[in-house]
Amino acid sequence: MSPNIQRKATDRRTILKGIGASGLSIVGFGGVVNAQPGGNAQPGGGANTCDVVVPDDESTIQAGVAAADAGDTVCVKATGGPYTEQVVVSKDLTLRGVNDPTIEASNSASEFTIPESGPTWEPIVFVFGGSTSGGDISGTGVINVDISGFTIDGAGTQPSARRKPGILYRNANGKISDNKVENMGVGGKQTFGILAYGDSTVTIMDNSISEYERGGIGVVGDGGTHPSPTADIRANTVTGSTGIGEGWGPNGIQIGFGADGKIINNEVSDNRYADKAFTASGIIIFESDGVQVKRNTITNSDVGIACGSWGWYLPTADNTKIVQNDVNEANAGILLRAVSFEGITQSDPSVSNTKVVNNTVSDPDPDDIDTGIAVQALDVDPNYDPTVDNNKVIRNTVTGFADQILEGVTGTKIQAIEP
Repeated sequence: MSPNIQRKATDRRTILKGIGASGLSIVGFGGVVNAQPGGNAQPGGGANTCDVVVPDDESTIQAGVAAADAGDTVCVKATGGPYTEQVVVSKDLTLRGVNDPTIEASNSASEFTIPESGPTWEPIVFVFGGSTSGGDISGTGVINVDISGFTIDGAGTQPSARRKPGILYRNANGKISDNKVENMGVGGKQTFGILAYGDSTVTIMDNSISEYERGGIGVVGDGGTHPSPTADIRANTVTGSTGIGEGWGPNGIQIGFGADGKIINNEVSDNRYADKAFTASGIIIFESDGVQVKRNTITNSDVGIACGSWGWYLPTADNTKIVQNDVNEANAGILLRAVSFEGITQSDPSVSNTKVVNNTVSDPDPDDIDTGIAVQALDVDPNYDPTVDNNKVIRNTVTGFADQILEGVTGTKIQAIEP
């Protein structure tokens, strides 16, 4: 027999103090998998042809990029590393590591700005289409770049700029695969693993990302007039810096602010802000429609999977599919939430027409505020009307939580939890 569904009103005090009031970290926003090197790429014919070889032809990766023609393949050997430098690519290129070379963060890295996000950026590897003037990137040009087979080592340092990603794509298509991005630094600045902005279509696959403060993988629009990226985020291992307690709450994987994509078969763990917090998320969909979140494993996070809108830049996070995921050890396993905040909300927020189906959500050590699945509309600013409607929460298995399901809206279909 299925256990009884426990439903509580959204004015339950502990929930308002927890999920309802504290908010979610946004943007940005299991153990480490051994990333495979890019292959036995060697100069001379075949599929692994190298047009430029580092350090044989050029002593640094940046010099190899500069020497390459558009469309070339630059192969980087581990024997010349570690390479302590910032790598900037603004032409069509394949950048391939051979036997897992390491790129270390430079102490003299340049700072950049991009039109899709206002803060200054200090990427270790920066791939962009468009033009630059004194580090200010602009223009609508799009390039095609594949990167594989590297270890990107952030050296645990804090950037001079506001944000430090291991790999940053802007107006760039391509595949980012079989890389390790690690040791990005925790200390107050916003550090990330892999990010995509602008008019980019990317596959982010088979990477291992660890030790970041703000985000592991992020695919982020600007919620405005610029094109938004699309991503297939698949089979990555993302491990946060758990229990930060200050600065930023880490999010493992995020698609937000108008971006689009799929998050499939990833392992995401250790995205915690502090004990009993509802700040960091394993996977978060924020103000983006039509995202698919399938067959992921999320362990040890404040919120396992979050789908939300504040009506901040875009009003909706609708038509999301959250299917066949395994969430374990979370204060909230799966959270659907539209909330209006005074001074932040600009339009009626909506989290509607979303399916939460065939997920397994468990918590072996719950406390009295923990909730398996929460479906909420919170009206903090009375000038705006949050909508959480026509969602389906069916055939999920939820065990070990103080509340199995917290439902505070109408128009959502909830079926009995299967044992």
